Amino acid sequence: MMVSKITEITIFESPDGGRTVYVRKPGDTHRHLLSTDQVLDKEKAEYKRWIKIFNARRDNPSLNDICTQAEMLYELSKDSE
Repeated sequence: MMVSKITEITIFESPDGGRTVYVRKPGDTHRHLLSTDQVLDKEKAEYKRWIKIFNARRDNPSLNDICTQAEMLYELSKDSE
């Protein structure tokens, strides 16, 4: 028996192992966001905040000093591992 018509197929895609899930129909190039991991959302928000801090250090000498110290502490902690 041969199937003459496909009624409904949905394609689920995740570029990051399931943390973000998109859905689309076969042949469509546009996909819709179905769900995101809440932990991933928090990580993205934290990342954006650190970018703002990093950019603000250009105009704030005190902030620049603290960022430089944080970078140094990070590098030293990496070497000890």
